[in-house]
Amino acid sequence: MLTEDGLQYLMQFKDIETVEIDGLQYSSRPLHLIPEAAPNVFTTKSLASIVELINQEHDHRRLNNLIVHVAEPTCVDVYSMLRDNLGRFHIYSAIAELPTQNFGRYMDLEEAIIRLKSAFVQTETRDELIKLLGNIKEEVVKTSSDDGISQTVVAKTGIATVSNVTLPPIVKLAPYRTFIEVEQPEGEFLLRLKNGPVAALFEADGGAWKIQARKNIKEYFLDKLVDLVAEGKVIVTE
Repeated sequence: MLTEDGLQYLMQFKDIETVEIDGLQYSSRPLHLIPEAAPNVFTTKSLASIVELINQEHDHRRLNNLIVHVAEPTCVDVYSMLRDNLGRFHIYSAIAELPTQNFGRYMDLEEAIIRLKSAFVQTETRDELIKLLGNIKEEVVKTSSDDGISQTVVAKTGIATVSNVTLPPIVKLAPYRTFIEVEQPEGEFLLRLKNGPVAALFEADGGAWKIQARKNIKEYFLDKLVDLVAEGKVIVTE
């Protein structure tokens, strides 16, 4: 049954008129679009869960087709295609859970070795760097030469021998900084040491790794959702 308040609400629209001026339609009163009921964003921490959700829910009658947007190396969002009101549903988000990286911060050699072992993919370069840092003598930086690019340090080169060793100015390493389901992209790092001794890694590739990370994520979805992509029900984009 229509209440008095409801009747008054409807009556305020009875005198609304439309006027056409220069081919454009104008209303005598402002009109507001009634918002469409939308799902809450479901947030997860992995790419695999996004694939599972899409496979289970992609054919829901109100979702139509889906867009997988690789927004960042650590973030993926899933949207519906355009609705009749030109809006989109934001349906899922995946936020990568990763170890904290301390690029550009000096730390003692023991901490630096622990970081390399726990937060970087095992590679030959990583293992050689761990070995080198583990062999550096305490007086290293006090007796080193430094031309601003490379450094020469005192390190053990055998069971009982000590000699000058030149640190590589640029090292290629693959830290964990995108979703674990995809290959971690390598990046170039500048290795520096100071009195202490303490060491730091500085990013030296201008963020190029992000391009590769997004590409790896896109390829993951194209592979895992190959049938839906082929049918045009899912679009994967960066």
